[in-house]
Amino acid sequence: MSADLFLAWKYFKPKRSAVSVITLISVVGVALGVGVLIVVLAVMTGFTDKMKEKLVDTTSHAQVYSDYARSIANPEEVVKKVGELGGSALPIVSSPVLLQVGEKFIPKQLVAFDPEQDRGNVKLAEALLDGSKLKLGRNEIIISYLTARDLNVGVGDRILLHSPSHLAGLVKRDKNGKLELSSEAYLPGEYKVSGIFSFGKYDFDRDVIFLNLEDADELLGLPLGAATSVYLWTADPFHMDRFMEQVRDRLPGYRVYSWQELNSRLLGVLNVEKNMQFFLLAFIVLVAAFSITNTLITTVIQKTREIGALKSMGASSGTVMRIFILQGFFVGFLGTLFGIALGVLVVHYRMAILKGLRFLTGQEIFPREIYVFSELPAHIVVTDVLWIAVIAIVLCTFGGVIPALRAARLDPAGALRYE
Repeated sequence: MSADLFLAWKYFKPKRSAVSVITLISVVGVALGVGVLIVVLAVMTGFTDKMKEKLVDTTSHAQVYSDYARSIANPEEVVKKVGELGGSALPIVSSPVLLQVGEKFIPKQLVAFDPEQDRGNVKLAEALLDGSKLKLGRNEIIISYLTARDLNVGVGDRILLHSPSHLAGLVKRDKNGKLELSSEAYLPGEYKVSGIFSFGKYDFDRDVIFLNLEDADELLGLPLGAATSVYLWTADPFHMDRFMEQVRDRLPGYRVYSWQELNSRLLGVLNVEKNMQFFLLAFIVLVAAFSITNTLITTVIQKTREIGALKSMGASSGTVMRIFILQGFFVGFLGTLFGIALGVLVVHYRMAILKGLRFLTGQEIFPREIYVFSELPAHIVVTDVLWIAVIAIVLCTFGGVIPALRAARLDPAGALRYE
């Protein structure tokens, strides 16, 4: 072991003094900073990954829309061309509707498809809660557990749906521009609840209902067999650039959007939030580095005579500098190790911690109405941990530079006379 490494470790080892207490506090500060960074980035990464997973599960990998019309009159043509490219497709009718039970009216997003054409991509059968097989025949509807709870309905009950076009036709303007009631009347669609689902994504479960494609065409006044869009699926939704190029080449006159494009704003916000939180929370480690600087300056003052003796015996200024820079490195290294262990433990027991906080405060710490998911997602990425470790150790090591420079510039004769 070299002399500078030996002395750096000797000065660093805990002793019963104020400096040792400050050194211990510095290690704890680094550990807390690293632990908080790991927990926050793990939660943000887990939240982003879970959001992507749910977006892919609850919608599609891409969507095709007509460039010039409200609906696609012949969606089978699109389905065939996508199949030739190795993907799968399904005609979809999607529209806002007004759901009625008794005197209660709730706006919903209608999603309609033909179960006979679905190859399991919609995953509605897996999301059913009553354990029965997927039933979505004529005059049948599938609602979420949230809708069933809010309206106090269950399987076998009947509900009404109002389409926007029918509601808009109830009023019109006269020659003077004033609103008046239309002479036309209509009956809303009546459907029997055949299933209740939960996809585990709160906003989707809250807003979406499922209907048969033919019923949706009739309700919305579309031509029989028409679709407002065609949903596409491919083997790898996270690497589909080539597939998207091929689909756009084969479908001129249509607009094709990937799921990333349809949700670009949300994904962009999540990415920015993760980067900003990393940047802001890194200041915790920076504060700990300043604490290390303060501790080592105190150590230099206490060890002034020892430094003078070392230099008088031939120790170079570089050797003296390395002693105190290595002390900063030791603090950063040990603090980072403890911080990584702390962060991993907190992430692993996050749900138990949330339950404890809920018990102590009496409040829901992670309400799914706001955060979409039923539990706090978290995913520790090795590269994130490595970046955090490197940054923490480098900052702490640089925290020893100023004290090291001061120690290196001490005059041996003056240092030996120091009281």
